[in-house]
Amino acid sequence: MENFRRDITYSALNNELTPPLARSAENINTPTMITLDHEHDDATNVIIHKVPQTKGGWNHIEDLDSFFTKMYRYYVRGGFYPMIMSDLLYLLQFIFIVWFSTFLVHCVDYPRLFRNDPKANRSEKLSLNDVIIPTSVCVGYISWKWWCLIVLCAIIWFMRLVISIYHLYYAYDTKLFYSNALKIKESDLAWVNWSTIQERVREAQPEHHMCVHKQEINELDIYHRILRFNNYMVAMVNKNLLPLQIHVPFVGDFHYLSRGLKWNLEFLLFYSPWSPWENCWQLRGVYKDHTKRMMLARQLERQIVLLALVNLLLAPLIQAWQILYFFFNYAELIKRSPGSLGLRTWSLYARVTLRHFNELEHELRDRLNRAHKPATKYLASFTSPITTVIAKNVVFLSASVLGVLVVLSVYDEDVLTVEHVLTIITILTCVLAGARALIGEEERLGGGCAGPARGEELLVQVLGHVHYLPAAWRGRAHTKDVAAHFQDLFQFRAAYILFELLSPLLCPLVLLSLRTRALDVVDFYRNFTVSVLGIGDVCSFAQLDIRRHGHPDWQVHGKNADKGNTQYNQGEGGKTELSLVAFSCRHPGWQPAEPSQRQFLRSLRQTMHHAIPAQNPLNKTMLGSYIQQSIFGTNTPLPAVLSCYQQQRQHYRLPDMDETSDEEEGSSRAAGLAGASGALGASALGLAQPDLPDEARDMSVSTLHLYDIHLSQAERTANVSACCTNNCSERRRGDRWESGEHTPLLQRP
Repeated sequence: MENFRRDITYSALNNELTPPLARSAENINTPTMITLDHEHDDATNVIIHKVPQTKGGWNHIEDLDSFFTKMYRYYVRGGFYPMIMSDLLYLLQFIFIVWFSTFLVHCVDYPRLFRNDPKANRSEKLSLNDVIIPTSVCVGYISWKWWCLIVLCAIIWFMRLVISIYHLYYAYDTKLFYSNALKIKESDLAWVNWSTIQERVREAQPEHHMCVHKQEINELDIYHRILRFNNYMVAMVNKNLLPLQIHVPFVGDFHYLSRGLKWNLEFLLFYSPWSPWENCWQLRGVYKDHTKRMMLARQLERQIVLLALVNLLLAPLIQAWQILYFFFNYAELIKRSPGSLGLRTWSLYARVTLRHFNELEHELRDRLNRAHKPATKYLASFTSPITTVIAKNVVFLSASVLGVLVVLSVYDEDVLTVEHVLTIITILTCVLAGARALIGEEERLGGGCAGPARGEELLVQVLGHVHYLPAAWRGRAHTKDVAAHFQDLFQFRAAYILFELLSPLLCPLVLLSLRTRALDVVDFYRNFTVSVLGIGDVCSFAQLDIRRHGHPDWQVHGKNADKGNTQYNQGEGGKTELSLVAFSCRHPGWQPAEPSQRQFLRSLRQTMHHAIPAQNPLNKTMLGSYIQQSIFGTNTPLPAVLSCYQQQRQHYRLPDMDETSDEEEGSSRAAGLAGASGALGASALGLAQPDLPDEARDMSVSTLHLYDIHLSQAERTANVSACCTNNCSERRRGDRWESGEHTPLLQRP
């Protein structure tokens, strides 16, 4: 397709032959590699790059994806010994679950324990030996079906053991890499941030030549390697390609994504032997040929049906295992703190939907954790007054009865021997915790919601951290419709557990519904895959190409988008623009390769400098509301905010490079493009928020300013309803769609 042809020459990474951790003598004479420097405009310039042999065995690594992924997991999991302990305890936990389940089913004399035997002496005090069946007798009670389950569990355990040993071997090699190549000791790992590790890896590249095709690697190269498949998953969800919506009669539609369903989708699309990927860095060549699209779609349909049938056959076993797993994990937590089920957590669907392109797991987790408090306050503001009144009375009644029983039990422990007293105490504790969860936090503290304005302020604070919410919610944050949709992303922990328990039953249904999207998946791989020298095949959205995948309504005057760009190519909800801003804020020293990226960041920074003139009330924009509420405090008068802002801003001046064009910036690039991105956000406004890291503060302010630009552009083009939705299937069909396109997901050749 012409729209997807790059201006620079790319080459797939398909000629790496040396295995990882190569230390054999046959690898001493490393062949000379011929590579093209893709950063030069003249693709005919050939650089002869000879890779020297270095000690340590980290030169010319074939599978850099796995190497960098192991390096990242080593950092996230805290080092070599925590990884060993975690894997070992997981194996022991598996054995415990199987043994304890067998013990509970076959080795406990329940009739005697519950005194159901008419001949039993009810006044007799039972001991553990009285209700536990001896081992020799217990083994004889185990049926052959249960023995088959034990054998199956043993096979799974041994497979897990082999995988753990494999991971242990490579974890030790990663430990040596950290110690020798990166000069980072395991004891110092807890005090080193990820940006420092990336910098050490980039410094080690010229010496160790981990990537043979490039003399130097940048931050985006590392992220592409680690997040190659994650970027495809994020793009597919963003383009509404995967059917992650389920209709429940009398309830309505809701988005659904469980860990089991996510694993099945990743196995089908990325990791299975019949997946579209030839290896971890290269897409099968047949998927790049549009003449084979119908054949590939039929093959994918058969694979989907087969995977759904396997899930359906294994559903009883998976269901039983999940019930046991969640029971053993949450039983103690529920007993200790029943109200924990009323706490909210971000759903797995939200973690995929709200994820940027090229965003690591710990970066996403930190961002969503910062949004947890304002998101909880926002949904708590929708507590019904009637519900609050009823819940308060339920709390009073249950607490009164519970308090009396507790006092009597303290006075005389024989009270606990009365029939059903412990049951009543347990039920009252759960009722008390559930009723307290229905009372909003501000109600419990004696305050109250300030009305619609407070809802808008809270949602703006949430948006400043999660970065992706439909812009059509602006001005409607106080409505129950918006709150109901937001609860799909921020659900109760009890709902999360319920959805996970229903996963074995719902996974086959969702997989079967994916059959209708088989052709769309094939076309998506062909249309949105580019081959980058030294990296391999990557999702084109992950390149953060504003010109090709940007949306004019998310850019200053829309001057960076390609005129031939269509909605099919554009990221939904400003995904491309916001991902570029987030990546540039996290990596101030990163130098964007595309002129459109540099121009976009400069334009955003310049407009942000003039975002809040002295005569403009702050609460008229999302950025102004965020500054007033989050940075200065909710009780700060507006004149004081404007005065402080003007005093801090008058000393700020844009660097000279912001006034240069792409043709004139050749000399300024030597100083780095941090000036184009590093001063985005609050630092560009001269504002400070000490309770947030610099990058988080800059991302929040930049995101809200970009949303203000989007709303302004959308209003100017009278296209708010078409641009503000995050579901491309709901956007109206117009001139922006190519003729002959039956769905927004299917590009006809």
